Amino acid sequence: MTEEQIKLFKGTFLSMILDQMHSNIYISDTETDEILYMNQTMKRAFGLEDPEGKHCWKVLQKGMDRRCEFCHIDLLKKGEEGNESTWRESNALTGRSYQNYDSLLRWDGRTYHIQDSVDVTEYDKMFYSARMDELTQMLNRRGGNERLAQTIEQAERENQILTLVLYDINELKRVNDQYGHSAGDALLRYVASITKEGLGRMDFMFRLSGDEFVMLFYGRSKSEVEESMKRILMRASQDREHLDVDYGVPFSYGLTEIYPGENSSIDEIIARADEQMYIQKRDYHIGRAREALKEGKECGTGSLFDYDSETFYQALSASTEDYIFVGDMGTGVFHYPQAMVDEFGLPGQVVKNAAAFWAGLIHPHDEAYFLESNQDIADGREDYHNIEYRARNVKGEWIWLRCRGKMIRGKDGRPGLFAGMITNLGKRNRIDHMTGLYNKYEFEGDIKKYLVDHMEVDTIGIMILDLDSFKNINDLYDRSFGDEVLRITAQKVSSILPANAKLYRLDGDEFGVLCMGCGEEAGREIFTKIQQVFHKQQEYSGRKYYCTISAGYTTYPKDGVNYLELLKCANYSLEHSKLMGKNRMTVFSKDILCRRERRLELVELLRESMDRGFAGFSIHYQPQVDTQTGSLQGAEALARWHCSKYGDISPGEFIPLLEQSGMIMNMGRWIFCHAAAQCREWCRYMPDFQMSINLSYMQLSEDDVISYIEDTLKELGLPPSHVVMELTETYLATADEETLRMLNDMKAAGIRVAMDDFGVGYSSLFSLKTIPVDIVKIDRGFVKGITSDLFNATFIRSITELCHDVGKQVCLEGVETGEEYLAVKELGMEYIQGFYFGRPEPPDVFEKRLKCLKE
Repeated sequence: MTEEQIKLFKGTFLSMILDQMHSNIYISDTETDEILYMNQTMKRAFGLEDPEGKHCWKVLQKGMDRRCEFCHIDLLKKGEEGNESTWRESNALTGRSYQNYDSLLRWDGRTYHIQDSVDVTEYDKMFYSARMDELTQMLNRRGGNERLAQTIEQAERENQILTLVLYDINELKRVNDQYGHSAGDALLRYVASITKEGLGRMDFMFRLSGDEFVMLFYGRSKSEVEESMKRILMRASQDREHLDVDYGVPFSYGLTEIYPGENSSIDEIIARADEQMYIQKRDYHIGRAREALKEGKECGTGSLFDYDSETFYQALSASTEDYIFVGDMGTGVFHYPQAMVDEFGLPGQVVKNAAAFWAGLIHPHDEAYFLESNQDIADGREDYHNIEYRARNVKGEWIWLRCRGKMIRGKDGRPGLFAGMITNLGKRNRIDHMTGLYNKYEFEGDIKKYLVDHMEVDTIGIMILDLDSFKNINDLYDRSFGDEVLRITAQKVSSILPANAKLYRLDGDEFGVLCMGCGEEAGREIFTKIQQVFHKQQEYSGRKYYCTISAGYTTYPKDGVNYLELLKCANYSLEHSKLMGKNRMTVFSKDILCRRERRLELVELLRESMDRGFAGFSIHYQPQVDTQTGSLQGAEALARWHCSKYGDISPGEFIPLLEQSGMIMNMGRWIFCHAAAQCREWCRYMPDFQMSINLSYMQLSEDDVISYIEDTLKELGLPPSHVVMELTETYLATADEETLRMLNDMKAAGIRVAMDDFGVGYSSLFSLKTIPVDIVKIDRGFVKGITSDLFNATFIRSITELCHDVGKQVCLEGVETGEEYLAVKELGMEYIQGFYFGRPEPPDVFEKRLKCLKE
């Protein structure tokens, strides 16, 4: 590339695109290592003004006087890394970490090196912090489990035995309570340090939870590791003498061996070690208790202290949701807590002739049972009482109660004190213990109660909140951190709600808000405040996370008059918020309900159609032509559905429904089979006819999809070279290793692959190089207005040139007029598809086109 060519390149639209990209891009000569081009992003990152013409190792590295030893150019030249190389670099000049993507390109008789790099410093820091325990500076549960899984795989390959140790700090709670948490932290660090010293080069350890650690020994038997653990405990015993601490034996442990070929999960392996550790820990605590007893510590009798009986009763009653009662069986006088007085309308906390009073509150079906049981106590026939019955509260509701009591006889043997507790079975499980909020049962109960008791309130608003992409937080850190996020979210939302609104914890990451007297506008104001709190990245315990909130909102009585109707409307609205991109609130409308009901009905109609042999479905074919001559080259097979109830349904509507319901698997095979058979027939008229068939991303999850395609083509006698499988760029740009493997398998089978809709959503120049496709189909959106839009024309030309440089063909979609055809004809792509050359047609109509061509 001459200096003049470099200057010309810098002025091109492609150069402008590269300058706007957020990754670092530079091109160098593989013979001289001189930089020929560098985009503005990389210049800013490395603080360079005019790097062109200088050696890359001189301006991009620190203290280098020749090509870097870690440079991948020679490896690429030898073909040891294929056509491209991906590697990590810690750059001494910038102090940053980069993910580098290197490749070689031959042009004009010379070979050039292209590097596209991304700054991953912050990601590495986050990745590291998400897997490290801050206190002990070793792997945490997440990082440890990942490395444990990797080591088990390595041992399997190398046929090595592993021994896993699970140990637990024995005295941590006592140390925290007696000496403070700083001493407890010091104990954790100390035990972690002395156990770490027992590790070999291939061994490692991690902190599993608060006081539990896992050690893994590579290639060492259980007996060998047992000796190592005994030496560590002996070292700890010696340290205790000169450290002057009273910690006892610092930890208990359990061991288990992992053999090559065993199918146990990580949880099962740790559980085995946990069983062994429990035995040791139990023996330790029993031994400590016996020592204390021998030494006379922590045992003996004390003197009885005085306390006020009424104070004792009030404290006891306040410490539980159960109703504590005390009665004198001789006088029939009973003492009840104030909560019971309020709930059941008792005349006071002290009630005379309590049994007779209660009899008037007991359900008729339970009355005889209640009175008989109480009489047995009064007569002294029974000393213990445990019954369940229904009693009417002040609201007239029948409440299930369980009464348990013990009668203490007087010196004369007669019934004396009778005490116990009454459990209100209707109040169990009211609180969500993670967040401290009332749970979904209270949410339902309060809504029903307000609908009955608060008729003077004109309107009630119900809001369902859901954390967006909450699973990512659990995946990035762990479930315990996710639980903390839920707790913090509950606190933050509660703190900004107005006095007339109340927050509840529902299922999973969902919350409910009950807003008394709130219409649509008030609901929007509440959600706006919530949205403002969560629009930025949050931080807890040194860990950062980002989690927006979606909501659905409905109001009484506009949208419903009972709980189930209102909950359904709120959930439908939440579902709509998620479908529309999350981080928003949707107020319920009849239109949402109609659209949802239509979707559900269409799913059933689709299923019915499939059960009837795909009745109503057909395949239309749209021509694909040679760009220069306009001659027919092939067609794309497009599914069409005529619904028996709604008529013609757009593929944009029924294809997502097929994917969401899982029916796309069967539909995809039906389309492929029919389109391939049609291609075989049309090859009689045009021997090199090409058929493009769409493949859903879900079909790639089927293990046998490639073998199905091969078997079908073999059965039809159709060579694979006549078929092109199309997948959207949105999916391909995020493809994992398994997907890339399947794409390569397709190509190996002779089946060509096309990247459909390029330029929509996830467009990446890097994907053109890395995704193994044969054809790139540029989205129709770039054709619209092309006769007057310089950007679109330049974009199409640039992408076409890049595709050709990496050996890919190009098809342009959406050409609808003669003017558009003339505007794109000279841009270099091989194929064109659009209404100008033909709309999707039934097979009989398309066949006439072929017959005319043959004639």
